[in-house]
Amino acid sequence: MAIAVIIGYAVAAYQRNGIYLTPVTLWGVTADVAWHKQRPHENYGQSLSAVGFYEEALREFKIVQSMPEDGSVPLRDLYREIGVVYFRLNMIDESIVAWKKGLVYAVYDPGLMNNLALAFLKKGQYAEAEAYATQGMVLGGTKPTLLNTLGEVAMRQRDYERAVDYFTRVLEINPDDSAAAWNVALAHTEQGQYEKALTEVTQYLARETEPQSRQQARELVDSLNRKLGRH
Repeated sequence: MAIAVIIGYAVAAYQRNGIYLTPVTLWGVTADVAWHKQRPHENYGQSLSAVGFYEEALREFKIVQSMPEDGSVPLRDLYREIGVVYFRLNMIDESIVAWKKGLVYAVYDPGLMNNLALAFLKKGQYAEAEAYATQGMVLGGTKPTLLNTLGEVAMRQRDYERAVDYFTRVLEINPDDSAAAWNVALAHTEQGQYEKALTEVTQYLARETEPQSRQQARELVDSLNRKLGRH
């Protein structure tokens, strides 16, 4: 009987502790218990979004929208998260609407500015993308992030010299930024400056650890060496 009781307590403890195995399970249970509060549903939505359950995340965010405001969820953050989900679902127009609503509650939020720049970049509306990213810089946003966005806009416009300038400025701020090194390599490749591109992609390989990205970089190295007549 004692063994049975111990096993019973152990099973109960395991089931209780299992609630805390992941943010999704933790916030899912919390949202069920505190169903009348906005913050648990917001956090549950964020955790669902983080693991790719976008439709389910959107459902939770809409629950937050439908509830009376209790002061626990800034509307800026709610619309930011809704926009992220729409963006990941490739519903770009909807993401733009959400992030613009976020700006109503946080007029000077450079993060929302950058998100809008990326959305307009994806739509091919480069003037709008550049305008939002530039405004984010004026408002004191995270410079590497916004500079990278401006560099991507320049790349899409085939203005490779300006793109190199933006990406180089990112590396001046953060020399270990592997994405910026990769972007500089691509821009130099498009310029026909293969030696410079080779230098940058070699530095990128020294930083990057993700296997697929490394393979892509090695393929670029081979291509550049062929262009330089070394194979």
